[in-house]
Amino acid sequence: MEEEQKDNQAIDNLVDHLKPLVEHMKHIHDMAVVAYTPLVDDLCNRKATQNEEEWMLDWLLMYAGDDRMLQLYKRVCRAYWQVYPDSIAFYIMEYRKEYDPESLIGTKYEYLLHENKYDEE
Repeated sequence: MEEEQKDNQAIDNLVDHLKPLVEHMKHIHDMAVVAYTPLVDDLCNRKATQNEEEWMLDWLLMYAGDDRMLQLYKRVCRAYWQVYPDSIAFYIMEYRKEYDPESLIGTKYEYLLHENKYDEE
């Protein structure tokens, strides 16, 4: 019982120490949404070059774990699916590898989950 209380106290201390970091990360995500929304609006309201579309998706992918940023990522993918299909397919797979790897298990794309392992050997 006493050991369990020590474990609980250690967890509580860790959570207390991590709260400022979590709040700071939330603030960064909030700022990213504000900064990227007009850029995505602009990109989706004109025909951008493939480099512009890929650059935007590269940056959005870093924050795509946030639902608001994921919506921006999806907007770009939907806007350019027919214009740059190979590029968009690549970025959809990158998203899945990073944020939804379970969706690749049991599919013909499961090998993508192991790409980095082969690079290290």
